[in-house]
Amino acid sequence: MKILILFLLTNFSFPCEDSIVTLTMQDSWGDGWNGNTFCLNSDCTTLLNGSLGTSEFCIDLSIENQITCGGGNWQSEVYWSLSNPTGETIASGGAPFEGCVGGTCEPEIIESLQFSHNGLIRDYFLYLPNSIEDNAPIVFLLHGYSGSATGILNYSGMIDVANENGFALCVPQGTSDGSGYNFWNVGYDFHQNQNVDDVDFIMSLAVHLQEQHSLNPENTFVTGMSNGGDMSYMLACQTNNFFKAIAPVAGTMLESIFNTCETSPIPVFEIHGSNDNITLWDGDMQNNDGWGAYLSIPDIIDYWSNNNSCANYENIFLPNTSVNDGSYIVHRRYFDCLDNSEVWLYEVVDGEHDWPGAYGNMDIQSSQEIWSFFSQYISTMGDINNDDTIDVLDVVQLISIILENNFTSNGDLNQDQINNVQDIIILINIILNI
Repeated sequence: MKILILFLLTNFSFPCEDSIVTLTMQDSWGDGWNGNTFCLNSDCTTLLNGSLGTSEFCIDLSIENQITCGGGNWQSEVYWSLSNPTGETIASGGAPFEGCVGGTCEPEIIESLQFSHNGLIRDYFLYLPNSIEDNAPIVFLLHGYSGSATGILNYSGMIDVANENGFALCVPQGTSDGSGYNFWNVGYDFHQNQNVDDVDFIMSLAVHLQEQHSLNPENTFVTGMSNGGDMSYMLACQTNNFFKAIAPVAGTMLESIFNTCETSPIPVFEIHGSNDNITLWDGDMQNNDGWGAYLSIPDIIDYWSNNNSCANYENIFLPNTSVNDGSYIVHRRYFDCLDNSEVWLYEVVDGEHDWPGAYGNMDIQSSQEIWSFFSQYISTMGDINNDDTIDVLDVVQLISIILENNFTSNGDLNQDQINNVQDIIILINIILNI
């Protein structure tokens, strides 16, 4: 099993090649593993419990998915931690664990953080690749009902895509309902007594991260699985194009969200199995399953293609590269849309309630496909006329937008939901500093 190892790193400022850290290993009951070893590199150099190491610990702790050292079932119950000379834990991970670890001398960091919102302390993970640059995009990844941030981060494989493409990845955790299950408050029938405002939470967290890490507010995206997909639609409907595009996987639109949806065109990419037995392809407008009435996938796609004024449509059969998974994919693409806001549906024919590439259909890697869709809509701050150049023509375009009393999100440079002279001042400063 491929396991995600979470870095809980603080004050990791001493040079990696000069570091001296202590390795501690114990089983899930807290007893020490006397004499057992922990593999540090591909040739299986080992250290005993409590050993000191120097450059051997310059590792990214990525799983190689091979059991070539150590051995024994004890590996599936290992808890490990690395401590610096002052005794502070700088990295930790745990069960289940298989295989060796190795890598580079620049550890990729996944931070486990908290954010205060409306009197609640909310947990989230933030991943910033070493290659990330100022004004990088940020993608929000939302777990499903009863799921967790850790689970969707591991399941989706999105962290690898973030690392390859240099975008920030935020994976927030929903709150727990009366049954103890994590959820996003989209208005399920059995959540009528829940009042947590997840729309404002995610927007507020996004603004916080944009400001703290110099991320581009114009390039903020959201995807999610199941309940996280439902939440993606809710965010598209209720945040006035705060998000540049959405990509629900096995998600749907509740009737209550559909009836109140007001938004300008926004790119939408749904991945959905035709045999999904949780989020039904044909919807459940009679609320037979108790979630609340929700639309069919074809009706949802029709809504967004109409909302985006898409003029053309095509079906593309994707290569059925994995013939033994019992499914194939039809790409239903709506294009020539207002603001180029295309609507895509990957219909996984005979697919179920899965994240293709992680489970079920293996013809695609969903996270790769999602980023490919999002990356079409990356905009450069200040490029108002979308000609890939920031110059006086953008000033002219922004002035015209303001005089015509229109609104464009890429012209809202200070993110106050208004196009005005303050945006012009920011744009002129961008041009002067180029």
